[in-house]
Amino acid sequence: MGDRAAVRRLSPRRWRILSFLAQHGTASTLDVALVCDVSRLTAHRDLTWLHGLGLVRRDCSAEDRTHTWWYEVTAEGAEMVRRDLAASGRPVPLQLGRRPPSAADALLFLPLVEVSRRNPGRCELFQWLATMETSAWLRQHDLAHLRADGYGIWLEDGRCLRFLVHVDRGPIGDAIAEHEKRTSGLSGLLTGYRHTDRAVPVGAVLVIAQDAEREEQLLNDLIRGPMRPQIAVSTREMMYRYWPNDRVWRLPGAAHPRRLADLGV
Repeated sequence: MGDRAAVRRLSPRRWRILSFLAQHGTASTLDVALVCDVSRLTAHRDLTWLHGLGLVRRDCSAEDRTHTWWYEVTAEGAEMVRRDLAASGRPVPLQLGRRPPSAADALLFLPLVEVSRRNPGRCELFQWLATMETSAWLRQHDLAHLRADGYGIWLEDGRCLRFLVHVDRGPIGDAIAEHEKRTSGLSGLLTGYRHTDRAVPVGAVLVIAQDAEREEQLLNDLIRGPMRPQIAVSTREMMYRYWPNDRVWRLPGAAHPRRLADLGV
């Protein structure tokens, strides 16, 4: 490893970057700048410094024309974060430093952080739990049979929405007939909600479908078999084109999409 004295002098900002990578997996310089509320140049300098000490590794795909560097924590960096959390009495997340990148982070968490940053005092992602912590939260509410990709609390214009999020992985299996692609894998996405008598303590369950065809199929299924929690559906394309707090969420049978904050009304 590099200079151990330098490691002991890790600034709070660099600790925050190291902790983010350990708990959320791979991230780009822009992701780090956004989450830590610093300039891209500052994030680049800090990541380069951490890389020089062997606390993070980086990789750039030869096929990526943007030449974006992607960073992840090393085993030594993760161990530093683990020791720091344990010494301060804070819980150590499961699989610290070994978590794969989350689609929910990319599609919802990071964009909502950016919306919060652009609208201080009006919008705020008050809380976000990644997949592992969401599972623990569900167990605390006797809902261990449910599987979700994330949990959050969104505040906007005096409104509060607690939500769970599921990301549709698309057709399941390698050999899927063309006419089955719009339904393959959808049946199990929300199965847990159909098999629980307990109230789920959220205002909405968000589902991000792979494409518009699968979104339509899911909405039709929900009309035929309504669920107790409110299910709101969008698509990956909508997440890429608009901010996730905009009118991109569709409810079964509703004529118009709703804003995220309006789902709790």
